[in-house]
Amino acid sequence: MTEPNNLEARLKIEIPQHEIDNISGKLWELGTTGIEEQTGANEILLLAGFRSVEEATKAADVLVYPATLEEFSSREYLDLWRDHAIVYHVGSRLVIRPPWLPYEAKANELVIHIEPGHAFGSGSHPSTQLALEHLEITLEGNESVLDVGCGSGILSVTSARLGAVRVLGIDIDRKSLILTKQNAEANGVSEFVFSSSSSIEEIQESFDVVVANILPHVLTGIANQLISKIKPEGQLILSGLLEHQIESVTEAFYPLRLFTTKLISDNQQLWAGITLGH
Repeated sequence: MTEPNNLEARLKIEIPQHEIDNISGKLWELGTTGIEEQTGANEILLLAGFRSVEEATKAADVLVYPATLEEFSSREYLDLWRDHAIVYHVGSRLVIRPPWLPYEAKANELVIHIEPGHAFGSGSHPSTQLALEHLEITLEGNESVLDVGCGSGILSVTSARLGAVRVLGIDIDRKSLILTKQNAEANGVSEFVFSSSSSIEEIQESFDVVVANILPHVLTGIANQLISKIKPEGQLILSGLLEHQIESVTEAFYPLRLFTTKLISDNQQLWAGITLGH
């Protein structure tokens, strides 16, 4: 018998076409690790993954549409994901490659090898891609970077591959810290990338670039702490928000000013990534 804490879970929810944006947004707020959309005859079937049966059950309890709960072993869940994994091209030259997939890089491409495990950050989600694009534009070399909520370490590792010489990834999930370290080693940047379970309040140093790919209500809740971690000429990269949330999030980070905005559509909603600075 599989122990409950070794289970992964998925919710299956049938919804009308016009509810895709609303329900998908709610699922991200409730902590889904990913959403797959399947088109039926009259309705849309959403398959939303969760880290545990408990998280999935709590989400199902607050959804307005009935949800069917599926549970399976962690290995089965990871194998299902691996079967559908692909190589992602991001920005002008970044390539995010799962280690088990072959890929022949072009001369100008920077290939990042990321084992996502069960952490957020495979490169598939628009918010991750937006954060990566902003990092590619912002980093010129020799910077220090703070990655808040580092997950798989994809943003930390990419920062180092783009020339950052001091990268600190923080996350409350200790498995994410281990994965970040492993991905840094796999990409040859372990001497530049560090991971910690410290809260943002406990971080004493300031950084040239701070990046956070987190849900908007969490971003605004730690706005003052994020601002305090940026050097006077530094920049703050925020992702994980939708286009209509840009204004309210930007206002929460006053006196920082909005420098750049990038948008990506996932055919359901328009995701946004922004860069702020003094």
